[in-house]
Amino acid sequence: MNSTDALWDEKSPTKSIQVDTAISINSGDPILQHSSSIQGVKGKWSLTIITLSLALGTFLVALDTMIIGIAVPSITSEFKSLDKIAWYGSAYLLTTTALQPSFGKLYTQYNAKTIYLCCVVLFEVGSIVCAAAKSANVFILGRALAGCGAAGLFQGALNIITATVPLAKRPLYLSAVISVFGISICVGPIIGGAFTQNVSWRWCFWINLPIGFVTFVLIMIFLKIENKRTPMTLKARIMQLDPLGALMLLASVVCLLLALQWGGQAHPWNSATIVGLLVGFGVLFILFGFIQWTMGEDATVPLRVLKQRSILSASAFLFFIAMSNYVYGYYIPIYFQSIKGSSATKSGLEFMALALPQIVFVILSGAVVTNWGYYVPYMIVGSVICAIGSGLLTTIDTTSPTIKWAAFMVVTGIGTGVCVNLPYTAVQVVLHEADVPTGNAIAQFSFQLGASISLSIGQSLFLNKLTSEVAQSTPLSPAAVVAAGAYDLPGLAGSAESLRLLRNAYSDSVKDTLIYALASVCIAVVCTLGMEHRNVKKAAKEREEASACSDSEEEKEKTADGSRNYAESTQSCC
Repeated sequence: MNSTDALWDEKSPTKSIQVDTAISINSGDPILQHSSSIQGVKGKWSLTIITLSLALGTFLVALDTMIIGIAVPSITSEFKSLDKIAWYGSAYLLTTTALQPSFGKLYTQYNAKTIYLCCVVLFEVGSIVCAAAKSANVFILGRALAGCGAAGLFQGALNIITATVPLAKRPLYLSAVISVFGISICVGPIIGGAFTQNVSWRWCFWINLPIGFVTFVLIMIFLKIENKRTPMTLKARIMQLDPLGALMLLASVVCLLLALQWGGQAHPWNSATIVGLLVGFGVLFILFGFIQWTMGEDATVPLRVLKQRSILSASAFLFFIAMSNYVYGYYIPIYFQSIKGSSATKSGLEFMALALPQIVFVILSGAVVTNWGYYVPYMIVGSVICAIGSGLLTTIDTTSPTIKWAAFMVVTGIGTGVCVNLPYTAVQVVLHEADVPTGNAIAQFSFQLGASISLSIGQSLFLNKLTSEVAQSTPLSPAAVVAAGAYDLPGLAGSAESLRLLRNAYSDSVKDTLIYALASVCIAVVCTLGMEHRNVKKAAKEREEASACSDSEEEKEKTADGSRNYAESTQSCC
């Protein structure tokens, strides 16, 4: 049995799926099957509009992740809450992360259009809570609500593209949607800086309302979903969503993030609280794994899919590359604003040195892979370039000239752009179509988990170093520095010499987070070695041939059945 047969054999879980979802274009076009091409002007235009709509929804997810980085100094100053800086990002990423597998199940079993639109509404509600928050705790609650909606938006985009675009063309369409993350990295800091400096940081969240409205309307009009649902009891449908497994996963991730955030700050690492949280994480995660093993093919994360070599390697790669990405997004703006003295808007423009190359090379890598077919070489080359740029970034300090940090950021952005979207292509190639939603969920869960953990680890490294350096080398109180936030250092320092010492302390603290980012990228490079060297174009051709062969055999069986029925009827007549 060859590799293609192995992907399409009788062990596929297709027969266990309870909902058959067909996705079509609401303009009179026929249903677009996986193996079909997009025919006709109406089909092309409708697919383009749907893709743009999905890109807008993904832009909401990405913008809400990146825009806050520029606003964090102002938010911490208003709420006097530098000690909660990690929760501003982690609360959003926590719910986005933990709910990824559950949304993979939801999109398989229920009406994808309804779920997607509900996610848009939930995201908008969370944005309103953030924009109107009067305290840090309410703001964090809004971030968590928005994260719940965000988990379903990106998951839905991946699954709808899988259902509407032929495999050979998916790398380009996936790159078009995933590149929106690069666009958000590019424009997010600028928008965030402009709002923060000229209006209020709250407009970083009010802006989500019109974008979400446009996304909602376009999906409502142009995306048509036809469901053929197998009758089931409400209890059976709830159990298929694996609520116990989802609860165990959410609780385990919460324990892990709390331990990483509190360790060394609110509590010593060897305290009963931190040890208890780490033990709780281990026990709950083991319980989650046990539940998945006992549920077999009905599990949220079937072990058969997770153990697939490329899925495991791609997920590990995304986990570590996300760590570096989010460290850059949150702590490089702190470098510009606190150390270089840049305004919020200027720091957004300065961050484009990393963001712009990333978006350009995300799209280029998708186009090249669509034409050539091989994607693993670009994952290797891109991650190596990213590692080189990350290493160079660890050398910047308070005296670094613009040409130095800008060049290092460009190298890092190019490397990240080349490789960051290709693991999602691997999911499309190595898995049976019925398993792709699960594979997407595992991949995105890994990316979001890496991002969540990175912010907690980054905050721990940053604050530990900052408090130590402030206590040792400045006349200022570490508690006062932490409570004041990272924006108005001149006002906090009081004198030129104190300001110089304080900026040196911030520089050393940021450098520790950048070293951590470098280590993460280096591990990501190692993860690429576990990838199978597959070709998208060849895989698509093999699947088309397998599908044609299957159709031919079915036609022969129908012909044989018809001949037998004719012979039997003739004998009966005689």
